[in-house]
Amino acid sequence: MRSYQQFCSVARALDVVGDRWVLLIVRELMAMGPSRYSDLKRGLPGIATNLLAERLKVMEAEGLVERYEAPAPVGAVLFRLTESGRELEGVLLALTRWGLRRMTSGPGPRDAVQPQWMALLGGLELPGRLAPGAEVTVGIECGDEAMHVVLRPDGFEIRRGADADADVTLSGPAQLVGAVLSGLLTPAQAADAGLRITGARALLQELVDAAPPGAAV
Repeated sequence: MRSYQQFCSVARALDVVGDRWVLLIVRELMAMGPSRYSDLKRGLPGIATNLLAERLKVMEAEGLVERYEAPAPVGAVLFRLTESGRELEGVLLALTRWGLRRMTSGPGPRDAVQPQWMALLGGLELPGRLAPGAEVTVGIECGDEAMHVVLRPDGFEIRRGADADADVTLSGPAQLVGAVLSGLLTPAQAADAGLRITGARALLQELVDAAPPGAAV
């Protein structure tokens, strides 16, 4: 990676994560956990195969990701974030909040939309609003894809597949799922726009209505 050659913490950080695709690779690994190369390629529409390989190689050298051989029955090479890579969660949260204002018009005709991005939005934004010891599972079903995010006060976990025991499940266009989890739309407004909400809708409403940590009272 090129260096700005500036003795500044912002510049030094951007020396590592400022290249195109780097933070989106971090996004995918933070959302889906250890992933195959093919999983990352699928979650990063538009990236060239050789560029993904190059970015992963540099990110390994910089200590952001590591690769390892998964034991049977998986038996594949997986990539995962290192502790240093996971420390970028706060950066992604700040970018998530800042970027929401640019999503109010919905996706453009050429925009990719994937459900794990909406699940990550909820995982980054909502855990701090839970009461101590609470756990809430939100199912997300978009087209043929299903996943669920388990929210806890100290973090989150996104898992592939549906969860029949989810507290609440959101089914429909990913942009409507994201609008609810971000607070851009109320559950009722999203339902009127075509989102199907099953389970504890009142719990979902309480969660998105709760003030985020540090909010003014």
